[in-house]
Amino acid sequence: MLLVIGPGAVGTVLAGYLSAAGRSVRLLCPESALPALSAADEIVIDRVTGGPPLRAPKPLLTTTVNPERVTQIFICVKQPDLESVCDLIPPALPPSVPLVSMLNAPSAVHRLRERFPQHTALPASVLFNAQLLEPFRARVTTVPRIQLPFEHRQVVESFAGTGIRPVRAFGEASAWGKLLLNLSNAIAAVTHSTFRDILSNPLLRASYADLLDEAIRVLRAARIPFRAPLPVSLSAYQMMMRHAGALPWWLARWKWRLAEGAYPSMVSDIAHGRPTEADALNGEIVRVAARAGVDAPLNAKMVTLVEQVGAQRPPRYLSPAELRSALGHHLQT
Repeated sequence: MLLVIGPGAVGTVLAGYLSAAGRSVRLLCPESALPALSAADEIVIDRVTGGPPLRAPKPLLTTTVNPERVTQIFICVKQPDLESVCDLIPPALPPSVPLVSMLNAPSAVHRLRERFPQHTALPASVLFNAQLLEPFRARVTTVPRIQLPFEHRQVVESFAGTGIRPVRAFGEASAWGKLLLNLSNAIAAVTHSTFRDILSNPLLRASYADLLDEAIRVLRAARIPFRAPLPVSLSAYQMMMRHAGALPWWLARWKWRLAEGAYPSMVSDIAHGRPTEADALNGEIVRVAARAGVDAPLNAKMVTLVEQVGAQRPPRYLSPAELRSALGHHLQT
């Protein structure tokens, strides 16, 4: 039995595709979410690839981990919820059960390995964007893909024939590469922007390019390997963000079918006053920089801006020009 932990957008999409393919799935959720989830008749996922929505049987719901029945665990929560999830995993869970981290931050799998050294903790990268519309109803706004370590055939084969395409991961280098792309999430959050805005607005694109350049410099200084899931080289991607106008947006539309109004979940987190992953993403670059003896002022500033905007009710979003000005004070000359 496959256990999906977390009823958010990613957890709902995973449970839906796996259940529709005939997998035995249970969804672990907090008790507060049980009434709304129990009221739904099925999982419904609207798909950017066209055609009718995916409709799948609703998985069995649980608030605990049954160590006797679980064969794989997919952890689909945000970084602030990771510790509470770890507390739910019982010591009696067989060591053969892999713990697959779907979290954006590479530090998540490190924490799982610390808490559960007897288990195999695997980093997986969610290479699709999804939005939760209501309990057990989600929208996938890109072609659904998941980056997995192919050497662990048990996990990869769980997705065979589901409609979610497994993509080969290259260890933690892939997780760090995904983090580099996710640095733009904070920009979208503080400016209330979509992916199209980030990839086509020149001021937002320049701000992201600065964050990206700084992060790459930090990872190289720390000698951390990284490999971004891109159809072009990372250096070409950096150049495109600087000089190619809206080409990155049209490339994403062509390659991944990125929907017009798609946005990262951090936008919704800010809008609803929830904790964000800015510290786990941009903040991780800051911590790596400190350990390597270098600075990361731009990513540090982004963490501060997310905290400031998120603390306001309602949020007072920054314009692209205001963001550019805020980051400009920290640009190295």
